[in-house]
Amino acid sequence: MNSMKKPEDKAFEFENGEYEQTEGFWVPLRSKEKDKKKGTEKVVDNGHVFMRVDITTMEFYEKNKIGSARDDPNSEPHLNPPLGRLHFSMNPCDMYKQLIGPAMRAKIHKYCMIVFCTVICAAILYYLVPIIIGGLITNWISAGF
Repeated sequence: MNSMKKPEDKAFEFENGEYEQTEGFWVPLRSKEKDKKKGTEKVVDNGHVFMRVDITTMEFYEKNKIGSARDDPNSEPHLNPPLGRLHFSMNPCDMYKQLIGPAMRAKIHKYCMIVFCTVICAAILYYLVPIIIGGLITNWISAGF
């Protein structure tokens, strides 16, 4: 695939975002999709990436050393830790929360409560019904004699 811009292609639309970074711009991500039935191609918008490009002198670079990616020292620009990453933990509740989303957890909790209540009701019936029947038989026998 040729990634070079052709003269007839639409230019990038650089926009300042609503975020705190005012020294950058948004670059649209686009791809071409082929329609097999029609035999045509169409350009599809796949989102945007916020970019910032800093050009400095070697003198500034030597004075202000920074780490690679998020390594220390993390400055110029400060890179926040990534969100939504999986962290290994020996606590099964933490792993459960990380591996299963909130909607699925709610469904699992609901079905577990249904099973728990069903088991409790079955146990109550199993132990309570013979006592009730025994009490009725005892009353019937004592009333008859």
